[in-house]
Amino acid sequence: MQDLQTFKDWMILSALKSDSTAQHYKSGLNACSKDFIVWKLTEKPLTEMTLSELDIAIQKAFLSSLFVEKNSRGNNMYSNSLKQYRNFLAANDALLLDTSYEQFIETPKTITETERKAIISARIGQGIFREKLIEKYDGRCIVTGVNDRRILLASHIKPWAVSTNEQRLSSENGFLLSPLYDKLFDVGLITFSDEGRIVCSKEFENQNIDLLKIDQNKKFDLKISADLLSNLKYHQDVIFLGRA
Repeated sequence: MQDLQTFKDWMILSALKSDSTAQHYKSGLNACSKDFIVWKLTEKPLTEMTLSELDIAIQKAFLSSLFVEKNSRGNNMYSNSLKQYRNFLAANDALLLDTSYEQFIETPKTITETERKAIISARIGQGIFREKLIEKYDGRCIVTGVNDRRILLASHIKPWAVSTNEQRLSSENGFLLSPLYDKLFDVGLITFSDEGRIVCSKEFENQNIDLLKIDQNKKFDLKISADLLSNLKYHQDVIFLGRA
């Protein structure tokens, strides 16, 4: 369980927000948390959720006309607050604490034990899902070209918690990335355009982009397909922290 003040402190100390901006996002998250319960999108405050639960809540919000209308009136304040909070959880390794995977698997009684284990393994980028991505991308990080499998990570494009069982194991819902780019992608500091270019968030300082020598004009071979683009659109709209 987190609290709003910890979230605000993190934005100031780690995300380098001003006190007023951090307070703005804190207020937005608090409003979302209360509204979601009133609108019956969730049953508990957002600050009591794991990352998987938050991903599901965010997906429900983006499908709710009540949220979409309020967010539009507020110049995307509420969606941006949700993105910032997701970034906070992801950056603080909430994935490692989020172990109750079984509750998110669709109709667990109708799948085999082997399938269940494969889906759970895919939650942390292992097993069948990882092997599919290694085969698809020739065992190399799609950005750096690094081919040491000990450090390559299988990253879901659309979060595991809001994916179907099929999407959780599909190579059309993943990228093979080295640790740095996996983290940047996971917390929404970068995404990819439909053409395969890296897009950096307005939250990512130019100094850091330059230090990492990120070329936003270079095209990378994402092995584009219709399914991949559909999953990528979710990341662009819901996870990515916004283009400068």
